[in-house]
Amino acid sequence: MSNPLRRYPPDLWLLFFGRIITATGFAFSFPFFAIYCAGHLKIPMGDVGAAFAISGLGGALARFFGGELADRLGRKIVMQGALAGRALTSAGIAWQISTGAPFWQLAATYIASNFTGQLFEPSSQAYVADVSTGRMRAESFGFVRMGINAGWALGMILNALVTESYVVTFGITAGVFALSLLLFSIFLREPPRAPRSAEPGPPWTAALANHPFLLLAGAAILLSVVWSQLVAGTSMYASQFAHIPDKTIAWILAVNGTGVAILQIPATRWMGRVGLVPALVTGCLLYGAGYGSYTFCTQPWHFAVAIAVVTCGEVLCAPAGASLATELAPLSQRGRYLGAYMFTQNSGQVFGPYISGQLLQRFPAHPGATWFTIAGIAGASAVAHLAIVKLFGVGKRPPREVEARVEVKAVAAEKEA
Repeated sequence: MSNPLRRYPPDLWLLFFGRIITATGFAFSFPFFAIYCAGHLKIPMGDVGAAFAISGLGGALARFFGGELADRLGRKIVMQGALAGRALTSAGIAWQISTGAPFWQLAATYIASNFTGQLFEPSSQAYVADVSTGRMRAESFGFVRMGINAGWALGMILNALVTESYVVTFGITAGVFALSLLLFSIFLREPPRAPRSAEPGPPWTAALANHPFLLLAGAAILLSVVWSQLVAGTSMYASQFAHIPDKTIAWILAVNGTGVAILQIPATRWMGRVGLVPALVTGCLLYGAGYGSYTFCTQPWHFAVAIAVVTCGEVLCAPAGASLATELAPLSQRGRYLGAYMFTQNSGQVFGPYISGQLLQRFPAHPGATWFTIAGIAGASAVAHLAIVKLFGVGKRPPREVEARVEVKAVAAEKEA
């Protein structure tokens, strides 16, 4: 059996530990923003959902441009800018809460924070793609996600144990992002990338002609409506309808991060045997089962079980989707394709919190109206992912090992240039 410390390159380990730190800081405060607005400021859930929808739109645009910037400027500098933005806006939210700022000011800062923070994602995903190859790529995406979710769980647990002050939580988050910026600046190196080649037509011509990628992007929009329920939808429903205390919700959400940390590597190795699209279809169905079961949840342990099912869907869909988008991208345009793929994910996230917020507000006595709708959208995403195999024959088999040889040649060409 190979040494797990040598299974991944040092660059990937650095990103892994960096994501633990950033995710801990994020989870310590941001998932509770909706609870603060709806529970403490008494803002209607529809208005909170609308703020999250605008935030999702900003995040979608950030991911779109972040991928392009990562190809043009480099992975590291875009990640540095995103961390700086997160630190400043987190401090801004802490200051606004302490001074009793109105909801619209808080929402504006939250939207700005999400925009700057989402610039980080396509750059970090492209970084993973640059330092991994073939069958190891999906596992590498999963490995980094394991770090993200370990940090997510740690942040939730610390929030439940440390403080009830929203000013303190967002202030600590600002400090954690500032520390992450310092560590990334010192230790993370820019990875070797394939040289940018001249495009035969206007930008995005090749991507728009890539029909399997377009179908993958459409499926991702549907799926992101579903997975966006983890933070805003879950917290609002558990708090306002099931009357579960805020600190208990933190422990419930920690099930997700803990589950991903435990299951991610076995899940990615399984998808390496069955193929990316079968893993995506299975994950969509698990998402639907988990969120659909919210209809019957009244106790904390009910939500914990439902979140565990959702987590099983997440550990399949997240790395498989990113890995398939990478496979469909030209070597020199990975940042662009991953940015576009993540743009579609956030486009769905624009509608996710808004849909659940509106349905919960309009049908408060019928939770199935909300959660069976979300489950149905997950089923539609499963069908769309399955169509990628049926129509184009892509993603059925495990990633090609031959890709490793192609990438070695690309890196060598860059060094000789």
